Amino acid sequence: MNEQLNESPLTRRSAIAAAMGAFGLAALGPVERAVAAVRPRSAMPMGENFLVVVELNGGNDGLNMVVPHSLPSYATQRPTLGLSSSDTLAIDTGSFATSDFRLHPRLPALAQMYRDGELAVVQKVGYPDRNGSHDVSRQIWAYGQRERLLSGNGWIARYADLHAPTSTGAVSLARGRHRTMVGGDSNPLTMGRLDQFKFDVDGSFRGDHARRLELVRRFLDRRNGSASRDAMLAGHTVADQISDAVANYSSTVTYRNGRLSESLQDVARMLQAGFPTRVFYTGFGGFDTHAAQGTLVGRHADLMQTLNEGLDDFVQDVKAMGLWSQTVIAVVSEFGRRNFENGSGGTDHGAANHVLLLGGGVRGGFHGPMLVDADLSENNLPYAVDFRTVYSDVLTQHLGVSDPTTIFPEALEVQANLNLFL
Repeated sequence: MNEQLNESPLTRRSAIAAAMGAFGLAALGPVERAVAAVRPRSAMPMGENFLVVVELNGGNDGLNMVVPHSLPSYATQRPTLGLSSSDTLAIDTGSFATSDFRLHPRLPALAQMYRDGELAVVQKVGYPDRNGSHDVSRQIWAYGQRERLLSGNGWIARYADLHAPTSTGAVSLARGRHRTMVGGDSNPLTMGRLDQFKFDVDGSFRGDHARRLELVRRFLDRRNGSASRDAMLAGHTVADQISDAVANYSSTVTYRNGRLSESLQDVARMLQAGFPTRVFYTGFGGFDTHAAQGTLVGRHADLMQTLNEGLDDFVQDVKAMGLWSQTVIAVVSEFGRRNFENGSGGTDHGAANHVLLLGGGVRGGFHGPMLVDADLSENNLPYAVDFRTVYSDVLTQHLGVSDPTTIFPEALEVQANLNLFL
């Protein structure tokens, strides 16, 4: 340690702080998980499927995203917020044509994906005994449980423990320490932006990040072998790999500046760098549109554009990498909005909603019980498909999980013939 102290003001205490505070891997537990987090990298191997969950935080208005323009009660319930057929995008061409629904005009890329058979719309998705609280509903979706929420842990954390038990087996981007990742032993990685992921807990050598890392490593190398020491070293290695992923990433796609585009570009960087991530979780907020929701323009229209641009940029990038057949993107929200507009030009908390699935192996078209006019004459869209059934189909048919009840232990109202994958 003397050489290190002679060379820099980095103290033993600050070295430990830098090692532990900079990366969550110090809490990984058994050293084999930390060591497994580090592996030689190349492009993600063929056959290693992955899921990207995009959360629309706040309760997205699914009825103005996927518009049931042919049902009379839609216009009756929404005299000012309803979108007409002339204002929306047709999806009545191609193998999965439907003339009963159209997409919001700010979703042209999704409309084309639907026509190409790469977009599935699962209708009336929710859970039993709806809860109109944002926080409680998010807990239910995150924990994959309707009951015993106080004792719950995240469904992705459960998946990661069993099927991706490394620090990068599951990753949360721009969503903080999301509840889906909390609990279990695998300690999934949480980041804001990849290019901002660095060691900033110690004030020494802020202008020479590489030098600071070198000194921390030299300190750790001189410690006796232990699980915590090996986990710290593994954490630094993963951090270097993330830095390399940012520096070495190249793409023919020009990502736009929206919140979702930025997060999904980070997913693309990790995919191109070969991280063994099986589940990515990201998304953006602003969907609690109680007032001034807008129609062709306005708040919800802007959110739809952000969604369209982010998904379009990412899908084009993944296709260029040759990974589209390994990809599933799930677009979810904690609940939908009510069928009728309120007096403030918005919509209030509803119940069931649409879930979108995109991917090269997705069976395009509409899935689940079809909407009928009686559904829209009620206050809320009725629940018919348990969201855990959708996730379970993804787990079994795309990620290779043999028993989804290990991830979702509550008895599910399993839906027959969702037929989500080719």
